[in-house]
Amino acid sequence: MQFLKLSKEEFDKFTQENFSHYTQSLNHFEYRNEHKKDVHIVGVKNNNGQVIAASLLTEARALRFFKYFYSHRGPVIDYNNKELVNFFFKNLTKYLKKQNCLFVLVDPYIVIQKHTADGKTIESYEHQSFKAILEFLGYKHQGYSVGYQPMSQIRWLSVLDLKDKSEDELLKEMNYQTRRNIKKTEEMNVQIEDLNINETERFFKLFKMAEEKHGFSFRGLDYFKEMQKIYHDNSMLKIATINLKDYLKSLELQDEQLKNDVLLAENKLKENPNSKKQKTAINNLLQRLDSSNKKIDKIKRLIETDGEIIDLAAALYIYNNHEMYYLSSGSNPKYNEFMGAYKLQWEMIKFSKTHNIERYNFYGVTGDFSDTAEDYGVQQFKKGFNANVEEYIGDFIKPIRKNWYFINKLLNKIK
Repeated sequence: MQFLKLSKEEFDKFTQENFSHYTQSLNHFEYRNEHKKDVHIVGVKNNNGQVIAASLLTEARALRFFKYFYSHRGPVIDYNNKELVNFFFKNLTKYLKKQNCLFVLVDPYIVIQKHTADGKTIESYEHQSFKAILEFLGYKHQGYSVGYQPMSQIRWLSVLDLKDKSEDELLKEMNYQTRRNIKKTEEMNVQIEDLNINETERFFKLFKMAEEKHGFSFRGLDYFKEMQKIYHDNSMLKIATINLKDYLKSLELQDEQLKNDVLLAENKLKENPNSKKQKTAINNLLQRLDSSNKKIDKIKRLIETDGEIIDLAAALYIYNNHEMYYLSSGSNPKYNEFMGAYKLQWEMIKFSKTHNIERYNFYGVTGDFSDTAEDYGVQQFKKGFNANVEEYIGDFIKPIRKNWYFINKLLNKIK
């Protein structure tokens, strides 16, 4: 085996053919290489010259004179191949020493347990052998965290398996309320549109509403523009909208039909004045007609105050051959009744099926499955689509220059 720098063509081919995170991609490499000059792609070839492991790593300044390296959910490797894992990480240390590295942070894309959306363990996966190899090589595991960590990728991801399932089967496996909400969006003719990078502000306005609702601050507008530049053809900004004028027309047509149904029922009652069945039917129709009139009045007022076309919800998606990632989103709580977020998810699930993508990744949850969890509402939303929760192994840190690394830690504590 040989550890070496890979060409971008070799790296691209390997990551497209082997399961990998979207950050381990040619798009990511090319953008950072052009704009920041802080990215490396390394790997291992077997004796036949075939690539059998690859990793994109980025660097950042540490302690003025040194560099800190980060693996971005890498490497892309067979984690069960102990010999290969040992060879890769041993040689990675040699490579990093030559790069004046202070320490490296590695967060392998390894699932250690699969849970239901309520936290019940479905399956556990052997990972102790891998963990033991890294610890033997001087890597320190940073623990099995719960919650959002400011300096780490989220350790718990909500994932819907699309493999070998039709759209009808996926719908059937969702809970009743989620299916009903998706159906409602179709009845209301909620539309999904693409936003180009110059329209990012429309997305960001809705995203800021989510920040305010949940009491957090994540990223600025420039971050979302940069993500689209990095992943260009593999990223999408989607927005759910509703044309209230069109919706009003459909409500008015339904209202006319209800009025006709009432007249027909009243005529039948005249023919049989003692029919309890007809009296009950008329009462039900009158209740529906009253509800319809109220809804029509409400939509008319909304058009007057808010306009004909309303932005409901928007989201940033990134995808590769292996997964669709639902990364960041926002919605206007004033318009929750139009279920824009449900329409977004369903349309993107269908997009994934059309493009033979087998995993729909709703992305992070805290891993706190109690009803007091800070993301309880978000978890319930994702649960409705029948997504399970995958628990990942977490972070490992290896000091490359130990003395300077501990000085760096001490200085950070003092700060």
